[in-house]
Amino acid sequence: MVVDVMLKVLNKILFVMFACIGCEKTTEYTGVFSDGLPPPHKTKTFDLSDNQYGIAQIDTFFIDINNNGKPDTIIRERFVTGTAHAYTTYKITLDNGIQLANLKTHEGADCVLTAYKFYFNPFTVLKAYRTVKNDYVEPTKAKLEKLKIINDKLEKTSEKNRSPICDVRYLL
Repeated sequence: MVVDVMLKVLNKILFVMFACIGCEKTTEYTGVFSDGLPPPHKTKTFDLSDNQYGIAQIDTFFIDINNNGKPDTIIRERFVTGTAHAYTTYKITLDNGIQLANLKTHEGADCVLTAYKFYFNPFTVLKAYRTVKNDYVEPTKAKLEKLKIINDKLEKTSEKNRSPICDVRYLL
């Protein structure tokens, strides 16, 4: 019985290895993505077994992003649909109550069309995005924006056009 299990595992590993030959040339994302945020200070998860769609998790981060010595708040909400489509929102609020941004990803079954990556010291957000042409999988030209805090606002400081791509997470 142990041999049967081991053979099944080995077959799965070999299938993945051979199926992925040439993956480095694909425009679909095959890696593990991190939005750059540290472990959350608070997490709340929701049971979606009845609906299979809705907010699945809310993470709260208390991080001084404007270097004034006081913790600001980033709330990350993960919304799932019961399909491969989903989105994440990031609500960024300064300690003085000013809401900097309400950012939202756009995630299809095969490709992510909008994604964000957070960097600290200084606080910077990179946004990678593209539009849909005929369907989600067809690569289109992407853009990469850099956002920074300027006068208590999250402002775009640069923008670069990028080559056509399916999944914008490759740009981050």
